[in-house]
Order: sequence, then structure tokens, then C-alpha cells
Amino acid sequence: MSGRDKKDFKKRKGRDWVSLILSLLLAFFIWLVHNLSNDYSAYLRFQVKAVTNITGHQPEAVADEILLVRGRATGFYIIRNNRRGSVPQVTLEIPPDFFTPIEESSDRFSLTANELKDKLSAALSGEINIDFIETGTLTFTFPEQSHRKVPVNPLISVIYKKQYTNVGDIVISPDSVLVYGNTEDIVNIRSVNTLPVNLTNVDKSIQGVTGLETIRGVRIDSEEIRYFIRVDRYVEVSGWMSVDVKNLPSRYSMVLIPSRVRFTARIPFTAKNDDIFDDISLTLDYNTFIHQRSSKVIPRLERGDAEIYSYSLDPPMIEAVITHDR
Repeated sequence: MSGRDKKDFKKRKGRDWVSLILSLLLAFFIWLVHNLSNDYSAYLRFQVKAVTNITGHQPEAVADEILLVRGRATGFYIIRNNRRGSVPQVTLEIPPDFFTPIEESSDRFSLTANELKDKLSAALSGEINIDFIETGTLTFTFPEQSHRKVPVNPLISVIYKKQYTNVGDIVISPDSVLVYGNTEDIVNIRSVNTLPVNLTNVDKSIQGVTGLETIRGVRIDSEEIRYFIRVDRYVEVSGWMSVDVKNLPSRYSMVLIPSRVRFTARIPFTAKNDDIFDDISLTLDYNTFIHQRSSKVIPRLERGDAEIYSYSLDPPMIEAVITHDR
């Protein structure tokens, strides 16, 4: 064998060794991936961050203890979960009634870890199948936070179809909310507005959901407000009515200017128009009148069994003058 042939043989032999080593590495990699893709039973650790709504406390806290569970997961997940110096955190939304106050501290709460199994399974869906939870109890510290209850102000604008109107006030639920934050941030909050709702051409009762306006630096315990507006068809009736004076002492009289006002009402479309004036009256109470500064008053409607959606008076106010009979 010539020198040139020997040199070519060595090159081919070197390439064969490289191919062999690469083949072995590839085979090992495929074997490793295959095995790590399989499911195995193992103990896994988690740090639990709870999000809840305990009245008067901040909404988030991390458990003092590490949650230890036994379950089945892929080899990749088990290796990732058991890395030294790293415990994965899982965030769970937990109802406040899961927590039990700890007597020694006003801001510490505990819960039975096993109650979290369903929530933990949902949060880790596709990654781990939980068999059971080893940890008995988790404790959390939710620092106290300033809060106050304020009414909800509905920013709801409604344009009704002709001859339709609302029946009663707009009903909202909840009608009040708790606001949380620093004392200086919430002390001047008198109400919380809903997000604007604009409805047009409404001819039937309607219900819906809207959000609340956010306030910087303030947390609100509700995110959604439900509203309901009862709507009905109406007819309009009008007529002249006298104003009756009640509780007027003897030897006193009262002069009303004017003595009669025009009364216009919206009543149900199905109501009998002729009967309404038999069931209503306009009155002025002497005992209430003598305690006010102005001589102008708004007559009070007493409606009996009559159903009236809304009404107006023309003029809207009358003047009353008391005289003493000798």
C-alpha cells in the first residue's frame, strides 16, 4: 500500500468514527427524549399565591408553607419542578369562605390544603395529574387595608320608543361596593360610577351587565354590575285638580294660589282612563308647611290603588298663605 493509499484510509477511518459517535449521541438523545416524555409518579412542590376577597384585607398573599403533592407528570416537568433553589409558584383564586382566621393575629388566615385539589388540578391542567396532597394546612398573611362602603351610581342613558317608558327606578345589583386603599385615597370617595350604558329605541324590559369606572390607587370588590329596567307602554291622561289642605287647625284657613293645577300622568296602556281621577288626590299638609321657610310648596299626590308611572303638575308649585279667622 502506497503512502497516498494509507493516508486516504486513515481519513475514511476517522470519518467513520465521527459518524459512529454522532449516531450514538443521536440515539441517546432520542432515547432520553422518549423516556422524559413518559409519565412518572413523583412528589412535586409548589408555592401557592392566593387571590381572594376577605373584607378589610389586601387581596393577595403567598402561603408560608410549600405545598407538597404527589401526582403523575412527564419526566421533563418533574426535572423542572425539582430544580434546586426554585419552587414554581401557582396562583389560585380562592373564595374567602375557604379561610379560617387565626386568633393570635388579625391578618393571618389558614385553610385546609386538600380543599385546593380541584383548583390546583384546573390550574395545572395538562401538566400534572394530582393523586393526593401531602401538605395539611396552608397559612397566609393578608394585611389589613382601609375600606369603606359606597353606593354605585348607574350611568345609564335610555331613549324609549314612542309611548314607552320606564316603570320605577333602574334596579342595579350590587347597589353598593367596598373600596379599598390608603385612607387618604378613599376618604373622599362618595360613590362609584358604572361604565356608561347607552340604550336607544327601547320598547321592552331590558337587563344587562356593565363594569365600574376604575379609580387610581383604589381596589373595588366587584367588577360587574347587573342592571334591570322595567319598560311598559303608557297612555297620557290630563285634567284639572283641586288641592286639599290636611290637618288645618280650627279658626285657621289657607289660601292657595292657584287653587287648581293641571295634572298630567302616564298610566299603563291597559288602564281604564276614566277611573284614575276617582283614586287620586292632591294634598298639602299644614303641619309640614309651617316648618318650612318658603311659602311655595309642591302638592303631594295620594294615589290610592291607581298605578301611575310618572306625572307632572302645571304649575309645579303653588303658593300658600295662612290666615287666622276671628
